[in-house]
Amino acid sequence: MSAWRAMAVAVIVGVSLLTVPIAAGATPPAAATPVGDDTPTATTAGVDDTPTPTPLSTHTELRLTTTLDRTPDRVGEITATVTAEIPSQFRELTLQLPADARVVSTSGFTRTATDSVEWDSNSNPATVRYRIDADVRSAADQPGAEGTYRFADTANWSLVRIPSVGDISGRIVGDDPEIVRETEIDGPGVAGDQIAYLGPYDRRTRTAHSQTFHLVVPETADLESETSEIFESVTAASDRLRIGDRDDEVLMIAAPTGDVEWAVRGIQTGDSDFWVRADEPVDTPANNWVHEYVHTRQEYTAAADARWITEATATYYAALLTLEADRVEFDRFQRFLAQGEDEPQASAVMTDPNTWENFANYRKGALVAGDLDRRIRLTTDGEASLDTLMRAINSHEGELTAADIAGYIDAIAGETAAKETTAATTATTVDPMWSRDSHTAAFGAEPARFAFRFADETPISVGGTSRRLPASGENLTVGLNETVSVGVTVENVGGTDGAYELPFRIGDNTTTRTGRLAPGATTTHRFAQRFTAPGSYRIAVGGEEIRVTVTETATTTDAPIDVPTEIEVPGFGVAGAVLAVGLVALRHSRRS
Repeated sequence: MSAWRAMAVAVIVGVSLLTVPIAAGATPPAAATPVGDDTPTATTAGVDDTPTPTPLSTHTELRLTTTLDRTPDRVGEITATVTAEIPSQFRELTLQLPADARVVSTSGFTRTATDSVEWDSNSNPATVRYRIDADVRSAADQPGAEGTYRFADTANWSLVRIPSVGDISGRIVGDDPEIVRETEIDGPGVAGDQIAYLGPYDRRTRTAHSQTFHLVVPETADLESETSEIFESVTAASDRLRIGDRDDEVLMIAAPTGDVEWAVRGIQTGDSDFWVRADEPVDTPANNWVHEYVHTRQEYTAAADARWITEATATYYAALLTLEADRVEFDRFQRFLAQGEDEPQASAVMTDPNTWENFANYRKGALVAGDLDRRIRLTTDGEASLDTLMRAINSHEGELTAADIAGYIDAIAGETAAKETTAATTATTVDPMWSRDSHTAAFGAEPARFAFRFADETPISVGGTSRRLPASGENLTVGLNETVSVGVTVENVGGTDGAYELPFRIGDNTTTRTGRLAPGATTTHRFAQRFTAPGSYRIAVGGEEIRVTVTETATTTDAPIDVPTEIEVPGFGVAGAVLAVGLVALRHSRRS
């Protein structure tokens, strides 16, 4: 018998896949504006949070389901019921509750002297119900006026951070179990991996570029922008940003503005959840729908001297992508970035968060990030851009520092560009916003950008036999020692010639090849992998993914095709996406 202790590592919530929680990002507050609405398409139903006990869990994992319920008679708090379905290898189990949890009742658990509950080693499932404060107010060191709301519960609805069990410890016999978390809502509502909305709502959905976007519009929210405009704005950003993997699902909540004084215009947290004030427009350089979406594409942990780049790039990309979508004219884009020239933000030092005043990391930061984008484009004759840098940053292992950023810029655009960026981020001054002519010189010809997709003809074969691509959520089943061949088409969707890198990662091994394409040109490469051990594997091609189950028996059924004996393998690298073959694992990420 062994002692066992773990932090929860798996979450299945609402519209999201397996993820781990990460830090939140936010944008500055703005005044409310008149609003309009759209046509509803779907709503959700409530769930029963009092399951009938069974003698033994049928799950092989420890499954923790948190059911959230509103408490209209106690405005400012919600109730959470945690139901633990406990696999047979457990002999003891302790769950740590949130520090401010107020236990209402337990079944199969006993409250300890600390903020924990202990299992009675017999009841299954076991439950604990507790009340918890739902309101989260802005602190003095956070964006927004101190005391205004980041999350809130009202008499009619709740927009909350999902409370979570912390440390999980116990005693087991056998292998360590997987921990799976689920969030459900008792009554109307929707849950992501970190944010939940409780109350009547309409959900609108759009799928594009390997992502499904869910827009939740509460009954009490009046949208400033049409639903179609919001979707067009974020899906265009999804297509345009070639800076790393896309999440399968994105949850966007339009926060009602009538009852709450919000501290900020939006917050992104978790893997791909965010809320935006319902009165936020999309036809502005301060496009907060795109700003928060950009945060979902940031995959790094920044040290203090590199933190500026998180909000700076989200703010800059929101303005640039809105300009590129013809939603604003250049002069509005120019005036927006020129806010970084004003005091006190102009005197702030980007590498020193203690100097940031008046949203300096957003305002001066966006101007510095934009000028860096312009310099990279000019230095590389349009073959690289800020996208290239962000891909490198997103693939960075460990904590990202200012020195790391300078090193990546050096590799992409040369030593001079790296030194200029270091100077710009450590100075108490800022270079002025560039002119229209300077913008045309750098941005007029869109840089080389590469899209990666499964090949149109024979995207996948097994043992020389063609197979259909598995549908979303399905596995490709192959036999032991069979070879899977995947066709990958690379297309230059930018405006200039450019080189790409394509690393194929197999376990700890990486093979990289390079190629070069003219604008609009495509080329197709094939990659083959022989599976010599049964189990579950993942093949990811850019934003696409195939999950492979290897069994003891062969499963080939379709007509054979020719597979080349020599496989040409070009590579994505920092210039594109990734094709990876490896054991299925959670994607640990960091965004703010």
